[in-house]
Amino acid sequence: MCEDAYYSFSLGGHVMKTFVRHAVTLLAIAVACQSGLAFAADYYQPSGSDQSVVPVGNEKTVGQGQSACSSCCPTAACGCAESCDGDSCCCRLGCDEQCDRVGIVGFAGLDSFKGVADGSYQSNFGAVTGLNMGSQLSVLGDYGLGWQTGLSYGVYDLDGRSSTTFDAARSQTQLFVTTGFFHKAKCDQRLSFGLVYDWMFNEEWGVYGTDPTLGQWRGQIEYAVSGCNAVGFWGCARDLGDVRTVPIPNTRGIIVANRAISQANLFWHHKFCSGADSYLWFGVPDHGRLDTTEGGSLIDWTFGASVQVPLTCKLALYANGAYFHPSAAAGATAAVESGYDVGMGLVWYFGGGARSCAINGKCADPYMPVANNSNFLVDQNPTR
Repeated sequence: MCEDAYYSFSLGGHVMKTFVRHAVTLLAIAVACQSGLAFAADYYQPSGSDQSVVPVGNEKTVGQGQSACSSCCPTAACGCAESCDGDSCCCRLGCDEQCDRVGIVGFAGLDSFKGVADGSYQSNFGAVTGLNMGSQLSVLGDYGLGWQTGLSYGVYDLDGRSSTTFDAARSQTQLFVTTGFFHKAKCDQRLSFGLVYDWMFNEEWGVYGTDPTLGQWRGQIEYAVSGCNAVGFWGCARDLGDVRTVPIPNTRGIIVANRAISQANLFWHHKFCSGADSYLWFGVPDHGRLDTTEGGSLIDWTFGASVQVPLTCKLALYANGAYFHPSAAAGATAAVESGYDVGMGLVWYFGGGARSCAINGKCADPYMPVANNSNFLVDQNPTR
């Protein structure tokens, strides 16, 4: 018991040190990016026939043909800084500016996922709920820089699992925590980006019913080709791993190692005239794996999509799905190593913004989603 307590204390201290180190790193990167943005802003001149910026000493004045995107309080409904025709929004560049500098998004739905940790058994089905909050940073927010923090909590296999004999009656739970900075393009700007750190906290994870805590870096950058389409890149780099010993009577037990899988993806972001938002991506994971005896990679490629459809100014439907194709040929091994994640539910925008004319939505709303089983892939290797 004392050894377990010491292990828990050591693990908690390690996680806290990791949190502090990554928070400081994110802050340093945000300051560096903001310095570049502030420098560029002195020379940046928005394009467009209805607005002009004229330098006057160290200040800038806006011409009389000023665009609505620079106005704090839009007059149109649903967070659109430009007029919309009924329920149809006009696709445009930038993001919708509001008086409030904080955007909070809540979500709840159903989710089903399967990975290598589940072996050849059934997938995990359950319910998930969470919050994602974004905030434009006081002075830095004028350049589109913000900070976001979000979390989600999911409960799976409510009736128990046949995939484990260690505690088959217990449900599996997952807690994701995501925090980092982002930059949303404003007005006629086209480049948006974000960098966050993701934590995954598990209980009764996979076949062996372990409780691993894992971490990864996740970044995203996109360029708006038009007000309705953008292309970009998002990727993950594994960081915090986890190794635990599962006790087996009359044996030395099983050592179970888990870690995130690094990956790189290209995506297409499309904004519909109805205000619906969609992403489609294709990528490749790191070909290194924990189980070196198997040879080759765990996953060859990944494919995924997500869509959000507004019902009102504050309420929307969401759906997401991803498939992870194994490197092994079709058969028993491929059945174990393949994976997927499918989810759907409702999203609530506390400050409005579910339906937006702008491709980047509301400026203060978080830019990147909370981590989930579509963008946080896990490799596992049990050894005796």
